[in-house]
Amino acid sequence: MYSIILITLALSSTQPYPEEFERLYTEETEITYDDLVVDVHGYKVPTRSAFRGWMLLNHAEDKVREIGQQLKDAGITQSMPLHLVLLQGTDWAMSNTTLFTLPDKKNVPNMINTLKYIQQYIEPEIGVVIPVSGERTQIYNQQAGGALRSKHLEFCALDLVPANDITREQLHVKLKKIHAEFGQKNNVGLGLYSGVRFHIDTCGFRQW
Repeated sequence: MYSIILITLALSSTQPYPEEFERLYTEETEITYDDLVVDVHGYKVPTRSAFRGWMLLNHAEDKVREIGQQLKDAGITQSMPLHLVLLQGTDWAMSNTTLFTLPDKKNVPNMINTLKYIQQYIEPEIGVVIPVSGERTQIYNQQAGGALRSKHLEFCALDLVPANDITREQLHVKLKKIHAEFGQKNNVGLGLYSGVRFHIDTCGFRQW
């Protein structure tokens, strides 16, 4: 169904228009839903193309580049797309907010610690993980039913799902074992949610 939804011109104008406005009336490429969204364990995860559109419309290129450079300088170079770290969530119908947001610069070290923990301890055990919620604004967090003091508000938390097939039971056994061995010394919060979704942050040792 979604694969045939196109962003097309609903009405065409018979009146002449200046050449510089031509792109308002025509399109060079037909864009399908599948160009913008990938289904990951039931979550509608936006693609790089979707993020690029948001970034350009919000003139956020320099800020995104700066955040990306901070992560690279800290050694975050593997498997984690930056746009998914900046993804508020996969609730497309949220009002008064956007899919993506940019963190306060002072909070970037929080996410660096979280990503390092994921790369060092989580991914070697369960494979690549895909973020479905990262940085959040107060508005998004409230509408999503997040905790009042959610670590998503401090650019410290990621909600994730594994890219590889793994049962919920197998996933929880591995995550609990990792948390028991390495969680306290890394100040890790571990949350286990429905299905194979789980939460990781490095801003307070706890488990729920």
